[in-house]
Amino acid sequence: MAGLYDVLVKKYNACPPDCRLCEEACAHRDEKVSDAVMKTIHIPELGFNGVISCIQCSSPRCLEICPTGAIVKNEQDGVVRITEERCVGCGMCTMACPYGGIYYDRERTKPLKCDNCNGNPVCVPACPYGVLEFRRNSRVQDYLQAGDLLSPGTRACAGCPAELAMRFALRVLGQDTVLFTAPGCMTVLALGYEDKATVATAVYPCMFTNVASTMTGVYRYYKHVGRDVQLVAFVGDACSADISFQVISGAAERGEKLIYIVYDNEGCMNTGIQRTSTTPLGAWTNTDPVGEEFHGKSQASKDMPMIMLAHNIPYVATATIAFLEDFAQKLTKAMRVRDGMSYIHLLSPCPTGWRAAPDMSIELSRLAVETNYFPLWEAENGQLQLTVEIPNPRPVKEYLKTMGRFAHLTEDDFNKVQELVDSKLNKIRHLALMSSQTATEAKTRSARY
Repeated sequence: MAGLYDVLVKKYNACPPDCRLCEEACAHRDEKVSDAVMKTIHIPELGFNGVISCIQCSSPRCLEICPTGAIVKNEQDGVVRITEERCVGCGMCTMACPYGGIYYDRERTKPLKCDNCNGNPVCVPACPYGVLEFRRNSRVQDYLQAGDLLSPGTRACAGCPAELAMRFALRVLGQDTVLFTAPGCMTVLALGYEDKATVATAVYPCMFTNVASTMTGVYRYYKHVGRDVQLVAFVGDACSADISFQVISGAAERGEKLIYIVYDNEGCMNTGIQRTSTTPLGAWTNTDPVGEEFHGKSQASKDMPMIMLAHNIPYVATATIAFLEDFAQKLTKAMRVRDGMSYIHLLSPCPTGWRAAPDMSIELSRLAVETNYFPLWEAENGQLQLTVEIPNPRPVKEYLKTMGRFAHLTEDDFNKVQELVDSKLNKIRHLALMSSQTATEAKTRSARY
């Protein structure tokens, strides 16, 4: 299935000055070739120290311009390769590449480019600074049971990851799904346009106040007629954590068989960037301004996943699209629940409301996890565990400084947020330890009797 490949990731402008370890390793990858296809770039005048190599484009310009058809893109691993037998060395590909990812070997009179070392890039272990990472995504395909159920294109803001999350979730959930929405950013994607549908499955638009209760009514009807239908909500934090929290809580307490996914952009973004109860401490919004008298939101965010855990429902989890396999596993587990509600809380950066670059959404999602700002965990029937461990977490300051909504924070403010992050993680770890001990004791009692 094209589109989900292993990826060589290079952190932008993160190399130590004058380091060339990856380039040296690349130059010795093959006895036949002595030139590196991973290039280091050091520009002291601009304070830039980074690396560049082929990014394995989905629609390679080099492939289109090659007059002999020597360049091909492999649909199995996504790598763009040069077939030497067909290459005449004209060099047109090196001029066509907009990213400078193909180089010309003058001695061999042939172009060279990265091929990820056929799945085992030598540059990654050669870098001791964590600038390079080879992320293996092929296992995600095992969770996909449907083609794209959301129409091509998007009416969301540039860089919005909620659209990607909905698109991916539907591929995992499959076509036998009734999708419930509420007023918010993603409603415009699900409702269709004029007389055209945009989702290839049933969609039920609700009001802010009645998503879970509407799902309950639909579930009870299908149960009455003897049909097992998968009911899935995909709604925002303003609806879930604030406006209709009572309705969600009631459905959870009653044990309704629903999958409730919250895409949390930490604010009421669709109506003009107002605060919600999930807006974090210190964040700017239009209702938490920054100036002489105000310093952003003065309260910490509501911990919705923990609140839902307290309802003793069968499944609770957190997720981001930066960790797709983790998200897919959690969607799959939610689908297997037969005796109550499943709740997944998805962090969904909003470049517009967070005052971040549109191309930073995935990186923000990853940074949130790597700084423990947003730990990834799950609880199955009350048994809690972290699903992604971060051995060497980065300071939360690194995450906060990527967004304009935190630009006013002082060092003391960063320290306060770090304390909240550490406290939250300690609570999760403590609950995970208690869960493990309880499970061990239960096994011991079972074995005894």
